[in-house]
Amino acid sequence: MKKKRVAILVDLELSKKSGGHVKFWERICESLKNKSLDVKLDLFFLGKKKKKIKFDENINFYILKPIFSSRLLKFIGIDADYTDLFPFNPLLLFKLRNYDLIHSTDQLFSMSRAAKIASKIWKIPLTSSMHTDTPSYTEYYILKIFLNFHSFLKKILIEKIKLQKIISTNQKKKINKYFASCKKIMVDVKNLEKNYLSKDLSKKFIQLERGVEKKIFTKKIVNRNNIFKKYNLPNKKKIIFFCGRIHTLKGAVFLSKVHKKLEKCGIDLITILAGENIHGNTCKEIGGPNLKIVNYLDENEIATFMSVCDLFVFPSLYEIGPQVILEAKACQAVCVVSPQGGGKRIIHNFDGIIINKYSVVSWANEVLNLLDNSKKINKIKKNLSINNTQLTWRDVFFEIFYKNWKKFI
Repeated sequence: MKKKRVAILVDLELSKKSGGHVKFWERICESLKNKSLDVKLDLFFLGKKKKKIKFDENINFYILKPIFSSRLLKFIGIDADYTDLFPFNPLLLFKLRNYDLIHSTDQLFSMSRAAKIASKIWKIPLTSSMHTDTPSYTEYYILKIFLNFHSFLKKILIEKIKLQKIISTNQKKKINKYFASCKKIMVDVKNLEKNYLSKDLSKKFIQLERGVEKKIFTKKIVNRNNIFKKYNLPNKKKIIFFCGRIHTLKGAVFLSKVHKKLEKCGIDLITILAGENIHGNTCKEIGGPNLKIVNYLDENEIATFMSVCDLFVFPSLYEIGPQVILEAKACQAVCVVSPQGGGKRIIHNFDGIIINKYSVVSWANEVLNLLDNSKKINKIKKNLSINNTQLTWRDVFFEIFYKNWKKFI
């Protein structure tokens, strides 16, 4: 019997620098590699050159060249993961007619539009998952762009008209309209603000969870001195670790200010930022010599730092459900997060700490008190050791995606 074919559209560039949205699907594919599967999965990404990558017998990666890449807007300060801003990709549209189901992982850009058109023309079931809070990112980048505008123009468009709010609200309406055309919607509802999604769509919602590679992300017994030597780091009593894009939106610059404040309080510490270096120079200027940037650690190295750090600090401003928090918890790292940066993944004072007030003084005081409270840290670590029930990536695929796709193919 011929296997059914599913197209999965990831409207972002596939590269080592890719963020959590792309990594989500890479990890699912890794969990399925060379395993028995009764569907064929074709994943479509963006890249500089068009090509096909045979992942295994049942999984292929297709790289499409964007027609109008958001990379072209880098000069005005857009440094998010790059997507295709063209209305839709006609080449992809005609490819999609050969599939039994289409799954889009975005609702606003080129691939998702092609998916919606293909679904309508050829009556192909369409499902969708939401991995990024695009409207919130849009607000941030509009504000960033207008910082360089004349103060009068900025006052009219941003402060009075609130252009950023108008555009982000319009995007939310488009997302809801897109979801209305889908059979099922995989969304991390727990981590979205109230009224973000239309209640009329609630019957279509499937709670989107994330997996953890438990063979990698587990508590490791490591000698700290060996870590300091291997990565040429100063030997300090306390280690704060951050992993993610080193970017203002992820709270990296904010954390650098917290680090500086902690040093002024006399704490002997090193703060390590690991990830794609976007605003790293700013972080180093603020944080000084005991704030270190470590680029592109592999997953085993990340798990090692999570295991040895005193605190994993993630003060991100916009997240739907950060993967890195789940991985840090699996390594029994004590996580300190903002409500937006993983607060829904943490039970305050049980398996981590949530700091509601976004001020350097508040965070420095909370972190300082926590570092001085070994009893509380040990209690949180103990809770983490007995409450590690996270799904694997294979579980995520079969229980959330495949289980629901089967209803339509």
